[in-house]
Amino acid sequence: MKIARLPTKRKNNIVLWILIFGFPLLVYASYQAVQLITRASGDTQPKNLVISNLSTSSATISWVTETSVKGSVVPILAGNEKSPVVDKRGNDNRKTHYVELISLEPNTKYDFKIVSGSDEYASSDNVTMSFKTAPITAGTPTPNPIHGTISGSGGDDVIVYAMLKDKSSYPVSAVIPSGGNWITDLSGFRKISDYSLVLTENTTNLILVAVGGMDEGSLLQGTYTSLFDSNGKLKSTNAFTIANNSNLYGSFPAKSMLMAETVTPVVPVEEPEEEEETPTNDSKFKIVMDLEWVDMVSGSSVTATTGVSSVQVTNLTDTGFTVLWVSAQKEAGSINYGTSSSSLSSEALDERDGATNRGTYYIHSVSVTMVQPETKYYFKVKSGGAQYSNTFDVTTYATLSSPPPFESVTGAVKNIPSTGELVVVGYITDKDGSGTTGTSNKISVLADDNGKWILSIADTRNTSGSSYFEYTSTDTVTFSLVSTVNSGSVVKTITSAKDADVEITAGSGSTGEVDILDDYGVV
Repeated sequence: MKIARLPTKRKNNIVLWILIFGFPLLVYASYQAVQLITRASGDTQPKNLVISNLSTSSATISWVTETSVKGSVVPILAGNEKSPVVDKRGNDNRKTHYVELISLEPNTKYDFKIVSGSDEYASSDNVTMSFKTAPITAGTPTPNPIHGTISGSGGDDVIVYAMLKDKSSYPVSAVIPSGGNWITDLSGFRKISDYSLVLTENTTNLILVAVGGMDEGSLLQGTYTSLFDSNGKLKSTNAFTIANNSNLYGSFPAKSMLMAETVTPVVPVEEPEEEEETPTNDSKFKIVMDLEWVDMVSGSSVTATTGVSSVQVTNLTDTGFTVLWVSAQKEAGSINYGTSSSSLSSEALDERDGATNRGTYYIHSVSVTMVQPETKYYFKVKSGGAQYSNTFDVTTYATLSSPPPFESVTGAVKNIPSTGELVVVGYITDKDGSGTTGTSNKISVLADDNGKWILSIADTRNTSGSSYFEYTSTDTVTFSLVSTVNSGSVVKTITSAKDADVEITAGSGSTGEVDILDDYGVV
């Protein structure tokens, strides 16, 4: 894909000078100068342009360059140029470029030009750079976040794309901080044909692409359930590593790259037959007995508050909530819930449990989904072989329209306890009187085995749940840990939390208090 650069006055003067004087030697010298200029600026030419995250009021423009350079986008509406928009990560030199255009008009065509270094580009393969925002529809997408970790990248110069394998929708995308964690939302898929929303199911075939520069990246493909667990976390069996790869863009829809649609015949690939190993006659076998593993350290490994006193509710929305608690022993956990305290007929398992296997844990995180808005639910906690005597209750929030753009913070936990189990809990506090006052509801996420975590903050609500929490850059986020050891909290401004990974140290701080069901009742 060739992107045409707009002419500059310097080159026009060179051409005019050649035409006037026409001396062979000077013509040759001028030609060499033009060649040098062209070669030098060619390294900054935008390549592999992608339109993603297309919505009724926003779009993301991304591209790569061979060398690190500053990049920005100038939106053009009805021939009028708007103010340039710089990279979401700041106006630094990069090989990957990621510009978010917001506050756009729905169902409207926008032209744009790219500023790369000191050059401007307004067309790609002689086609004017443009896109059209989606029209407003009655439906409101339900957030469907996916997240994971990129390895092999030394900084924040990486873009992650997710798209449908059949190329029927615009991709969704995100950039990552230096820690390598990424998160994006599949509910942002829009059909290329009519801009309608696309629902992702467990059997939906997806493609993930990470781009770290020209011919640098990684590609994964498979169904949703083969790539992600039930919480949208990329499974550890799927390695997402930046390496040399020249086949990153073949899976992108042509229209998302401003190219004409082409029909590519599907050639079936024959799977090679696996050769069966022929057992040799001299094979030796040993009969062993299954041994029962006895945990001899659990008694001394848990120093945090445990049992019914540790139960708390997080991630409360209109359609779900999460229940957290700590147990003194490593054991299975679940909750029974229902709309009547005398009929708790529904069961929810730990987020890490599968359909056929159940694990044992010290830190329990049970998410309830697909419940009704503005409804009071009762639940009891079952930990190990016993059920806590307390009956808790929680009321889901009302459904709100127009969810805010997806935004998250990432971080890592240091000094991970020997049990290796951690949940990060956060809430936002207003500090400047702008936007929403007070504090937000609590949100939480399980940290992975390496202590890394990603927490979505955009859809937090005020404590009553009546509106999304509108925060400013000077508001703060308080992070705490649910762990087997008492830990303090870390407070960061919104700006600092978004700009760099948040580091939380387990076992540090002067307090290990657990907030017990702040606004939730105990019957």
